Amino acid sequence: MIKAKFRMDKERVPILRKSEIDEWGEAFVHDYCPAALHEPTPIDVDLFACGYLGLIQDFAWLSNDGRYLGMTVFNDTGRVIIYDPESDAADYMKAKAGTVIIDNGLLDGSKEHRYRFTMGHECAHAIFHKEHFAYDPDQTSFLYEAPEPMIQCREDGATSLSKKSPTLWTPTERMEWQANRLASAILMPRSTVFKLIRSLPKGHGPDFDAMAIFAVSESFDVSLEAAQYRLLDFDLVQSRVNPQVLLDFAE
Repeated sequence: MIKAKFRMDKERVPILRKSEIDEWGEAFVHDYCPAALHEPTPIDVDLFACGYLGLIQDFAWLSNDGRYLGMTVFNDTGRVIIYDPESDAADYMKAKAGTVIIDNGLLDGSKEHRYRFTMGHECAHAIFHKEHFAYDPDQTSFLYEAPEPMIQCREDGATSLSKKSPTLWTPTERMEWQANRLASAILMPRSTVFKLIRSLPKGHGPDFDAMAIFAVSESFDVSLEAAQYRLLDFDLVQSRVNPQVLLDFAE
């Protein structure tokens, strides 16, 4: 397994541009499954997490309302807060360092795409953010207080980030953006996305955009929303397509 190397700020959060994250995504895919850079194919994100990165996968109810989709545990702890439906109350579970906990709600077959992206997102935390959460058990302080042993990822994380200038993001918000970006880069490698779009019949306008978004969604087994965001970011589609148009196209 390759090890990502990057600059970090004083809080040990990586300093990374979009292009750098995309390059790391391709590097990991090339090391894990090089064929995926030659032919658009869905990445087996569970095998990538457990077989390649060596993470431990677990499942629990992370909240009573689905607000938390996943969690990455960086230090051994017995105080992972979860929700117990039987008692309708908070509870604790034990988890070892390197555990990814996915909310049970994502095991619903209709949420496969969200499950896959969440797993990719948590893998990205494990790749980029271990140093931020790591600590020496013998030291008495770390940035004035002991770091939290885990990071919880909210369902509305991307929405909240879009409402703030990146210059105002907190360390946690920067890490969430980085995890989203790397998840996209692993599930939809940049070079393979461009190769797929070049293979489509030439065109422009809403019909071509819808076809391109649908092709990326189908080829990489990601949601239409994730595919659209990736293509917009690369300027491979001209404008945001109405969700209903995408659903009609998919049918």
